[in-house]
Amino acid sequence: MSGRVDVLVLGLGGMGAAALAHLAARGLSVVGIDQDTVPSLRGSSVGETRVIRKAYAEDPRYVPLLVRAYDLWGELEARSGRRLFTRVGCLNLGPAAHPAIRGVLESAERHGLPHRRLADAEVRARFSVVPLPGDLGVFEEDAGYLAVEACTEAHLAWATACGAQVRQA
Repeated sequence: MSGRVDVLVLGLGGMGAAALAHLAARGLSVVGIDQDTVPSLRGSSVGETRVIRKAYAEDPRYVPLLVRAYDLWGELEARSGRRLFTRVGCLNLGPAAHPAIRGVLESAERHGLPHRRLADAEVRARFSVVPLPGDLGVFEEDAGYLAVEACTEAHLAWATACGAQVRQA
């Protein structure tokens, strides 16, 4: 490394690789360093997949961030030429009064997310599972999963194409 560096990113897992790519795309001089070869078995962004959904049970204020994240994943997919996101939907099951079920419904309804409330019989017929009597199923249509290691690789490729330096073991 020589010359001026605007940002040093330590750790090139999912978050670090994404930060490196976005900073480099903005024209900053960036260097990313990882103690391992990416993907690292010690990192949290290793393995085949990670779920992604918009109807966040914890707080509906996350939804606008997730809507933007979906846009960014689509842009990364187009840039990389690889399929990174697979839409399969997400079925949330539980008692209608449970905070997680209430949270999913609040997020979906407040932000107009495509979803369906499913009674026990509908869940059994559609998904061949048997929830406890009285449970409610909330199916979020836009949810799916990301190919997490491919996402990290795509971010690193974009980062280096934008001039970032990558140092790994």
